[in-house]
Amino acid sequence: MKIKYVPVENSNALFGTKKSMLIRYEGLNIYTLNRWLSEMRANKQFRAGVINPTHKLVFINFKTFEEFLYWKQHGYSRIKVK
Repeated sequence: MKIKYVPVENSNALFGTKKSMLIRYEGLNIYTLNRWLSEMRANKQFRAGVINPTHKLVFINFKTFEEFLYWKQHGYSRIKVK
């Protein structure tokens, strides 16, 4: 999978929806995003980056998501979170 980051100019938003994440990260599909959001919710370190005010509405913190991707890239299997 090839993911291209599309910077958003003049954006003060801290949180976005799944749709905005798919626009920001071209090449990312909804199934992978949903799987990664589940991983974020299960991890204490990244849990605060995903907010579900209702069962259909999801807000994702851009900075936390980027930190999650960096964490995922650099050998998360070596890090044991208990």
